[in-house]
Amino acid sequence: MAARPLVTLLTDYGPGTEHVGALHAVIAARCPAADRIDLAHDVPPGDIRWGAILLARLVLLAPPGVHLAVVDPGVGSERRGLAVALGDGRHLVGPDNGLLGPAAASLEAAAAVELTAPEHRLERVSATFHGRDVFAPAAAHLACGGALDELGPAVPPDSIRQPPMPRARAEEGGIEAMAAGADRFGNVALLAGAGELAAARMAHEDRVWVVVGGRRSRAVVGRTFADVPRGGLLVYVDSHGMLSLAVGGGNAVERLGIEPGEVVAIVAA
Repeated sequence: MAARPLVTLLTDYGPGTEHVGALHAVIAARCPAADRIDLAHDVPPGDIRWGAILLARLVLLAPPGVHLAVVDPGVGSERRGLAVALGDGRHLVGPDNGLLGPAAASLEAAAAVELTAPEHRLERVSATFHGRDVFAPAAAHLACGGALDELGPAVPPDSIRQPPMPRARAEEGGIEAMAAGADRFGNVALLAGAGELAAARMAHEDRVWVVVGGRRSRAVVGRTFADVPRGGLLVYVDSHGMLSLAVGGGNAVERLGIEPGEVVAIVAA
């Protein structure tokens, strides 16, 4: 049996909002056969970098289809709207502000077009809701078998913007890395991984300091949340391979007062 067409959605619109409903409604009207999966709608408002990280990891879990992503603080400006064909037959649709970049790079973008064709937009395009008026119609067109080049002129795949991803610094006894984002439990993911932990010669059960904004907190390097008592601060590699911070039975964002983009130091105690 042939697979049904699929559109996945990732936005910063908020779960259950009318904005998410509008995307579903447009796609259902233009490609009624398409299944739709809500990957995430709780990206912090305007957080392009964290949205890009989530998109790149979640697209890999989904079946082949069209992956619509909208985190678009520059909506209505001169930033491009893109549809991207990936090497494995998937498509990405969304703003060219860095949001699509990591997924396009990791899945080897084969072709891309700028979304300019008026017949594949809603009749009236709002300056502030391109998710509904531009990106959802384009996603529906691709899901129902429409050709990529019907959506607009070709652009070089290597011109797709990437979000800033500052590299971590690691040496024996210390790591410095940017806080990339957090999940709903308050666990904070850093732009670092197991390689930086190894380079710092830090291992399971080591005692360390976590330094944020000049404030030091005691922590333990571990593998599971049970490696620290309730209220204890844990440094661990999360399920996606990112070096992360958690509080046993608590919230690391609240405990550390940490914001995305802040630099975190982890120092041997």
